[in-house]
Order: sequence, then C-alpha cells, then structure tokens
Amino acid sequence: MKKFSLIFTIIIFAIINISCYAQSIDTAIANNNNIFAFKLYNELKAEKPDQNLFFSPFSISTALAMTYAGARGETEKQISQTLCFSINQNTFHENFSSLINEIEKDTVGGTKLTIANSLWAQKDFKFLYSFFDLVEKHYDAILKNVDFRNYAEREKARKELNSWVEQKTNDKIKELVKEKDIDEYTRLILVNAIYFKSTWEKAFDSTRTKKDELFNVSSNNTVKVDMMHNNEARVKYYENEEMQVVEIPYKNDSLSMVIFLPKKMDGINEFEKSLNNETYLKTLKSLLPNDIDLYIPKFTTKFDFKLDSALKNMGMPIAFDASKADFSGMTGRKDLYISHVLHQAYINVNESGTEATAATAVIMNMTSALMYPKVFKADHSFIYLIKDNATGSILFMGKIMNPKEQ
Repeated sequence: MKKFSLIFTIIIFAIINISCYAQSIDTAIANNNNIFAFKLYNELKAEKPDQNLFFSPFSISTALAMTYAGARGETEKQISQTLCFSINQNTFHENFSSLINEIEKDTVGGTKLTIANSLWAQKDFKFLYSFFDLVEKHYDAILKNVDFRNYAEREKARKELNSWVEQKTNDKIKELVKEKDIDEYTRLILVNAIYFKSTWEKAFDSTRTKKDELFNVSSNNTVKVDMMHNNEARVKYYENEEMQVVEIPYKNDSLSMVIFLPKKMDGINEFEKSLNNETYLKTLKSLLPNDIDLYIPKFTTKFDFKLDSALKNMGMPIAFDASKADFSGMTGRKDLYISHVLHQAYINVNESGTEATAATAVIMNMTSALMYPKVFKADHSFIYLIKDNATGSILFMGKIMNPKEQ
C-alpha cells in the first residue's frame, strides 16, 4: 500500500484528572482543556523529572481539535477522552471557535495575544471539502496549495511554512518543520500559532533586581540568578502547609501568571503529585489580595520534544496505529494515522513582563491578610502558568528547576 503522510503543525499548562465533564460552553471547554493540560504536564514531567519544562496546552488542544474534526470511530472516541473533547462534533467545533474568539477579545492595550491557523495541502491530493470547510470556518485557517512530491517544491513549501511560523511567533520559533520531518508522501500540514507578550500590571524595578542570588536547584546544588524584587506587590495570594501561591496580573488584568511554590526547598517532586485540575480550581478560589514582598528569578526557557509517547500513554494509541486509525473524516478513506507529534515552546520572563510562544507538529502517515507583608521568594523549583482570566483557559504552563538552563 502506498504510504502517505499528513503533518499537522501548531504553535504557542497541567495534572492527572480522569473525568472530562464540565458545565457551560466557553468555560466548559476551557475547563476541559485545562484538565488535559494537567494530564499532559504529568506525562511530560515524568519524561524530564529534573529539568525545566514549558509547553502550550492550549495550542496543542487547538491543533488536535482540528485533527479531531477528521477522526471517526474508535479513533474519534480515544481522542475525545484523552483531550476531554465533547463527543458531539456537531457543536464542539463551533464552541471551540467561540472560546478562541473570547480569548482574543480579552486581550486589550498592553497585551498581545494572537492565535493563527493555516493549512498546507498537497495540491493534487483528494481531501473532503467538508473537512477543509469545517477547519476554515471554525478555526479561521487559511489554505495554501503546495507540492510535497517534488523535493525542490517540498523544500520551498517547508521554508515558506517555517517563515509563516516565525512571523506569527515574532521570530522565536525557527525551523519548526525540519527537512527530515516531511517527504514525498506528505499530503497536509495544519498549522496553529499562538503568541503572547504583555507587560506586568506593575513592572518590577530593574534597579531592585538582585544579581548573583542563589537559586536552589536541589538541597545540595545552587546556581546564581538575577532575582527580580518588588517589596510592595499587591497581588492575590494563598498559602497552606505545603505551598505558597501568587497570581501576578498582566496589563489591564486580562491575563495573569500563577506561581506554585512548594514550602519544602526540595519538595517539587512530591508537590507535583498533589496538583491537579481540581486542586488548581480550589486554589484559585482561595486566592485573596495581599501585600507581598515578591522575589522571582528572571528566566528564559526553550523546549523542543516529541509528544508521541505522552499522548499514547494518556489514552489515544489508536490514532498512532497504522492498521487501526480512522481519519476518514479528512479523506473519506481510512488511510491516515499519526506518526509523530512534535512540540517547541519558548518563554522569557523579565522585569517588564513576559513573552511566550510555542509550536507543535503532528505528523500523520497513511494507513491571607497579615500585618506585615508575606515574603514570596522563588529561590527553588516552582511551577507556573499563564491563564486567560475571563475564560479561565490555561494558555501556557511550565516548571523551573534551574533558571540558568535554556
């Protein structure tokens, strides 16, 4: 049987919770996407237990939502359960589109958040018009007809695609699709790009940044970092016996960063076991405005890894099985399966604010108030995320084990 490949590329947080039930439309999809984010976080941190971690669950959900549009049968069911997608595709994509529009609408002056999609299709390969129509309608994807069969034309298309990705990510994601990722059997690339940049509601004074502060990578290993400091931070705060949590708003309070800091200096691994979507939601409800003496390290992190094993382990192995996968909603035939899911992500956190973006390629082949300020000093491993405050969507998520590592 002739082999064909389908590449889905996407750009831009995370913990175990089996059920995928939710309440209202935008918030329901956002909540279910967050459940997926925490599940995926657990899989990825298991692969890289002592390393920094950063990814965009929203970007991955968006790309796989477009993939889901072409899934049928057991493949459709497994993707639905793994991603916490509604099994009713008649309304799911319309509602997901509504969520995207709501998130983009929330970003106002001082914040830039863009979500863009594109389809790069083999010009003479037969896809169902209904599939393209659905993706274009609900995900606002532009369609590019290219030729993957010829090497010169394939390279031209790849470079054009990568250039599009770079432009959408402010040149932070370069060469998302490498030469080895596509071949003469490639038939379609779906691209989702997400880019975020914003200033803090109250910027850190760079003159207060402390140079060569010690950050505890572990109980017996420290590195020197630039530690940002705001001794008059009025932010939302919560603590219990295990952790301290702060929510730091970006400009106009449309988005914010939430940081979970275990109280034990080397307690990140144990703390991760207790963090899931349910405890995350409870923590958000417990956050109250407080005066905080705030310390956060400056950091830049970039990641490039495969999601194949994580997604299989999470419950969608059939999508990767050439003999069982069913993506007939794309072509009318059971001739496609996922061979790889690649992901790249980048974040920079400094005194003025945050810049974050990410990219993923899914390759498919055929067949508390106090009298004195609390001190929050992130001088050891911590988990962080960036969320849209109106919908609750977790847009980015990560962990810092060593701020000096990139």
